[in-house]
Amino acid sequence: MLARSTLREIKDSLGRYLALMLIIALGVGFFAGLKVTDPAMRTSMHQYLTENEFYDFRLLSSVGFEQQDIDYLKDNLGARYVEESIAFDIITEVDDTSYVLKAISLPSDINKIVLVDGTLPAKDDECVVDMKLFDSSHIGNTILLSDSNESEDTDKFAYKKYRICGIVKSPLYIQYERGTTTLGTGVLDGFMYVKKGAFDVAYFTDCYVKLDSDPQLYSDEYDQLINDNEDAVQAALDYVANARYQRIVEDATAELDDARKELEDTKAEKGQELSDAKTELDDAKKKLTSAKKSISEYEDMESQLQNGLDEMLANINQMEQAMAIDASLVDQAQYQGLVAAYQENSAKLYTLQSNLKDAKRKYESGKQEYEDGLKEYEDGLQEFNEKIADAEAEIDDAQKEIDDIEEATTYLLDRGSNPGYVCFESDSTIVGAIANVFPVFFFLVAALVCMTTMGRMVEDQRTQIGVLKALGYSNASIMGKFVFYSGSAALVGAIIGFILGTISFPKAIWYAYQMMYNTSDVDYYFSPVMLTISFIVAVICSVGVTVITCRYEMAEMAASLMRPKAPKAGKRIFLEYIPFFWNRLKFLKKVSLRNIFRYKGRLVMMVLGIGGCTALLVAGFGIYDSIADIAVNQYTNISLYDMDITLKNGADGTVPVVEKYGYNEEQYLLYYHTSVDLEAGKHKKNIYLNVYEDDVNLASFIDMHDRKKNTISINELKDNQVIINHGLCDRYGIKLGDRITLSSEDLQPATFVVAGINQNFINNNVYMTRSVYENSFGALPERKNLYLNIEESEDAHEIGAKLMNEKEITVVSSSVDMLDRVENMMASLNIIIYLVIGCAMALAAVVVYNLTNINISERVREIATVKVLGFYKEETRSYVFRENILLAFMGAAVGLGLGKLLHAFVMSEIVVDLITFDVRVTVLSYGLSFILTIVFTFIINMLMGKKLEEISMTESLKAVE
Repeated sequence: MLARSTLREIKDSLGRYLALMLIIALGVGFFAGLKVTDPAMRTSMHQYLTENEFYDFRLLSSVGFEQQDIDYLKDNLGARYVEESIAFDIITEVDDTSYVLKAISLPSDINKIVLVDGTLPAKDDECVVDMKLFDSSHIGNTILLSDSNESEDTDKFAYKKYRICGIVKSPLYIQYERGTTTLGTGVLDGFMYVKKGAFDVAYFTDCYVKLDSDPQLYSDEYDQLINDNEDAVQAALDYVANARYQRIVEDATAELDDARKELEDTKAEKGQELSDAKTELDDAKKKLTSAKKSISEYEDMESQLQNGLDEMLANINQMEQAMAIDASLVDQAQYQGLVAAYQENSAKLYTLQSNLKDAKRKYESGKQEYEDGLKEYEDGLQEFNEKIADAEAEIDDAQKEIDDIEEATTYLLDRGSNPGYVCFESDSTIVGAIANVFPVFFFLVAALVCMTTMGRMVEDQRTQIGVLKALGYSNASIMGKFVFYSGSAALVGAIIGFILGTISFPKAIWYAYQMMYNTSDVDYYFSPVMLTISFIVAVICSVGVTVITCRYEMAEMAASLMRPKAPKAGKRIFLEYIPFFWNRLKFLKKVSLRNIFRYKGRLVMMVLGIGGCTALLVAGFGIYDSIADIAVNQYTNISLYDMDITLKNGADGTVPVVEKYGYNEEQYLLYYHTSVDLEAGKHKKNIYLNVYEDDVNLASFIDMHDRKKNTISINELKDNQVIINHGLCDRYGIKLGDRITLSSEDLQPATFVVAGINQNFINNNVYMTRSVYENSFGALPERKNLYLNIEESEDAHEIGAKLMNEKEITVVSSSVDMLDRVENMMASLNIIIYLVIGCAMALAAVVVYNLTNINISERVREIATVKVLGFYKEETRSYVFRENILLAFMGAAVGLGLGKLLHAFVMSEIVVDLITFDVRVTVLSYGLSFILTIVFTFIINMLMGKKLEEISMTESLKAVE
């Protein structure tokens, strides 16, 4: 009988039953959905990174790695995997479009890529590319190395073009960011993977280490695993880096020694050749001298013979003249002897002249050969000297290069160096923090409405309860009817809410996060604990309040219950004691106000129920207000500099590496930057310390002010005074005048007085002057950091790329990039806010509907009586719903205050390291929350108008006399 009665009750009050079920479903769905989203996201990310063997350590060395270094690490680290990698940035062209890509060697064990489409490279001139930048239509296209690359960059590659054979995603790039570069605009557009044979280098640029175990992401167990292995990995890295450095120096020295020996051998060989040539030239010169002397002797002999012949010829002519006169006058024998002598000497002269001519010809030929040989010798000697000088200069330069080879610098990076990995922890933490607060308030509102609903239902069933008691049913049996009614609604609602919430919330939130993260889809995460808690809370909110409500009715006698409950005695309300207000009201408005304040229980329930929904809306909108503009505020209103640069070596005063680009001392500011441990009371936190000169002018670089926009001057700091961020003060209860302690491994603890609290949203900083630092810690170390303001016409990325090419600079952080990064991270949180606001709106609609339904049910006889009195349809609606509108205004007003408190509490629970939220609720958010509540009330009134029309005027006859 009771079962049939209960089922009939459900059928007759289906609207109330469904409303109760929907409220529980919303509460459970919101609670379970948000609570499982954080672990679902982390579990899915953990699975993705574990399946693809995401690295635990990334090892870098300024001298690179050789295979023997990798083998040593494999043998000594005891890790699951140790894998070498090659990676270089390069400017490429694809379909006449220029991209700056990071070319990475294909991994086999660590950081495995996921093939989205196509195939993996089979040849050295094939590649797979970033799915963020390319799609399947690019498969088969060619990536060309751009001519705008420096030769030293293209020389690292074995080919000038690579064929795209597939599209992939990589665990190294789980976020949208691809990193910075020294090429192009300074920002990487994407990545490409190639086989190791695609590179033309004999070393590896990176080494990744994957440890044996896979604790949950961001867990204490994982942090402990890293801490336990960090020292061993660092020691091994230092060892191989130093060994590699020694090999480089030894190989270079050996090559230099070989070059020196080759030079000495060349000097000896060429020197001997030149010496032999010089000896030959000397011999030739001697021969030329001797030949010249012989020619001179020949010429003397020729002259003597010629003179003798001339004399003989004169004598012969005289004899012949005499013989012509008288033959007897000449001795014929003498004449004949003279003629014979003349002919003999003429023959001798001819022979002598012929010999002289040959001697001269040979002399001239020998002289020419000597001169040619001499010139060749002198040219060879000069060339030899020049080559020797060049070789000696090259050897000296090589020796200088060897002497200048810096000892290996090593970098041991864990997952915290990967931007995507770090940002994902912050994002999921925010989801978890919201899940810890909002659902509780949701359930409180749901419990309040359930209490009102079941309270009204029990009161309506007083007569029936009395009849059942009179028939002999026990209190437990009768209470079971109501428990089943509320419990079944709660259980069904809890099941529906849990299923829909745990499926839809993680997927909806992950859908939004996929703007930033490119991994796998979020997997369904079933939490038995959440299911149990959801059911327990649902039962408490429904069955618990039912038992409490029924307990008072069950205590009455059956006869008392079967008699209608006497109407509440009328009495004046407090507004009637305000004549100038009350006397001006019309009769029906006075009736409405009396009805509102006469039934205080209904008033409280209605105001709190509607106010709770308004509070949820205020908190939801307030979260958006608190996170939406922090990046813009930080990098446009507080951090005014364009770049934050880290130098390799310290500077003092001027910084030539930036001045050569045309920047003067008014455009950059040198400062000291380090990390220290801050202690305030029982709290300890690692923060950043910035130290500036005593006479520093920060106005162009940092607008230092408090939350009231009052300017804070760092130049006024004295003795041991410092300035600290407001986020740290809020988190650790630090106030002006409080003392804090700063220390580090290199600095002994020192106590400082908080002289200023500045507004800052990104990073946790403490600021002091040089004199304050030196008074407490001693001499200030070298300053390696500087702020830089560029010209408005310049592009920050291009300037950053140029600066990153400088050996004196190690890090260039652009404010534009930081602004984009934080804004994108905050933008992905909007889906959470939309879900909160959407669920709050749905809850508000259900609550207003349910409370309005209860209000009408309570006043059926009154409404019927009003109809009997001749009220028209619209007048009846106005009479009834006027109270709803007034209660909605009152509830919304109360909700604004509750929302402010709820928002403050929620924001205090959302703690993200390095980020301080701008906790505030704008006037617009208050206005939207208020208006939406009133709008819901008007909509519900319109929908419930039909129910008023269905009330029969005969109901007025059932009024208690």
